[in-house]
Amino acid sequence: MKESVTILKEALLTEKATMLSANLNKYVFSVSSFASKSNVKDAVEKTFSVKVLKVNSLVVKPKAKRDRARRNKLGFKSGMKKAIVTLKSGDSIDLA
Repeated sequence: MKESVTILKEALLTEKATMLSANLNKYVFSVSSFASKSNVKDAVEKTFSVKVLKVNSLVVKPKAKRDRARRNKLGFKSGMKKAIVTLKSGDSIDLA
C-alpha cells in the first residue's frame, strides 16, 4: 500500500463540496492519479480516524483554455483525479 501522504493531495472546498459535506456527510478530495478506491479509503481512515462507507472516484479531464499572454494560443488546465468519500453517520472531518 502507498503512503496516505502520497495518495491524498488536498481537500477540495468548493461550493458543491461544502454542500455535500453539510447535507450528505460526503467529502471531496483531490487524489493522485494512481490511487484506487481501496487506497483512498485506507488513507482517509488512517489520516482522519473515521469510518468510510463508500468511495466514488472520477477523472477530471484537462480543459482547453486560450492564453492571452501568448497571443491567444491554446493551452490546457491540468487534469486531476477526485474522490468523493462517504462517511458513517456520526463521523465528520474538520477541514477548517
